[in-house]
Amino acid sequence: MLYNTNATKKPVLIIGIILSILLPFLAMAFSILIKKLGIDNETQFYISRFALWISLLLLFLYSIKIERQPFLIWAETKYSISAYLKAVFITFLKLFIAVYITSLLIVLLKITGESAALNKALVLFKKSYFLLFFTCVTAGITEELIFRGYLLPRLESVLKSKNMAIVLSSILFGFLHIGYGTLLNIIGPTVIGLVFAVQYQKYRNIKILIICHFLWDLLLLTAKT
Repeated sequence: MLYNTNATKKPVLIIGIILSILLPFLAMAFSILIKKLGIDNETQFYISRFALWISLLLLFLYSIKIERQPFLIWAETKYSISAYLKAVFITFLKLFIAVYITSLLIVLLKITGESAALNKALVLFKKSYFLLFFTCVTAGITEELIFRGYLLPRLESVLKSKNMAIVLSSILFGFLHIGYGTLLNIIGPTVIGLVFAVQYQKYRNIKILIICHFLWDLLLLTAKT
């Protein structure tokens, strides 16, 4: 089921699309600005995560008050518990295969780069597993709701193309991670975004993606720490 986006004027949707891109980037930029205030690294990291939650809240208010339609314009498809588990497993498997193939290509193309920002975050995670868990929860919920739940359907509505919406939303998702400072930290999330966008098109259930995103980040960061 698709809610009637025709009742929402195209300029309003375009502004919403711009906001869904701009707000998360501003949240990341804000985390850079607060470094100059002499706040310790752990507090800075918490503030940057809360900034993402605020971005999500503002976007939710925009959809309700300005667009006058649900935040998720693709109605959630309901599944049985077994079907949920199967969908999560399939999505996770596709994600693993896509990332593995991408890693092989990166090695063959000899693309290298070490992220100082990521290394700094890993130091914080080693000191606080709660911060690691909170980071994974924040990424899983806010990023999926913004880039898949909100942005993807509206891009499809405006562009009139499923494939263009998938590719564009994934590239934008990749560039959200530009703050980590390396090409690898853009390529990886872009590939992940492609997998999640395709799966959202397939299942029309954002909770499946939130669970997979959370588990992926949790396993990856836990392994690195």
